[in-house]
Amino acid sequence: MAFHHRLKELREQQNLTLRKLGEKAGISYSILVSIESGRIIPSKDVALALAIALRIDDRESFLTLTDNPSPL
Repeated sequence: MAFHHRLKELREQQNLTLRKLGEKAGISYSILVSIESGRIIPSKDVALALAIALRIDDRESFLTLTDNPSPL
């Protein structure tokens, strides 16, 4: 699964808007829109901040999704 698809799935499971997730992770709304739309792949640091904000237990698996970008 592509990072942006997994991010959206996890965010929606927690009923978070992009703005709320951005506040929790310290990432701007515009960057999150670009990540979730698949236009950009986040750095490991940004992905880790998102994993922490989303309270993901298996962070390593989440971070590995940034290594394999899928074509749009």
